[in-house]
Amino acid sequence: MVLPVLMLLIMGIIVYGQWLACANALQQSANEGARASLSGLSQDERALTARQTVTDSLSHYDGIDQRKVVVGIQDDGATLNVTVNYDMSDQPVMKLPFVPIPDKILSRSAAVRLTNF
Repeated sequence: MVLPVLMLLIMGIIVYGQWLACANALQQSANEGARASLSGLSQDERALTARQTVTDSLSHYDGIDQRKVVVGIQDDGATLNVTVNYDMSDQPVMKLPFVPIPDKILSRSAAVRLTNF
């Protein structure tokens, strides 16, 4: 009776641990991209700098497949928002049938103000 509950608990720790690690990596890369974009002088330069920084930041995390990362940049001249989306549905631990699975699409964002420092 104890073994099934223990196994469920251990598998839940593994699934949610991987999910939280991935969410943290996405948030940190969005933060870094938003900060790096401040060096750009035009909207295009800020967007390019943010995308490159997010891609470079995520390349240091082993569990993230770069092909499934979507980076969105919104720049209205006053505020720049960096959004990073990642599809985790192909991760093996996200397919476990007996553990309640968190959202398979992770989305994290960061914003920086470009005016009125």
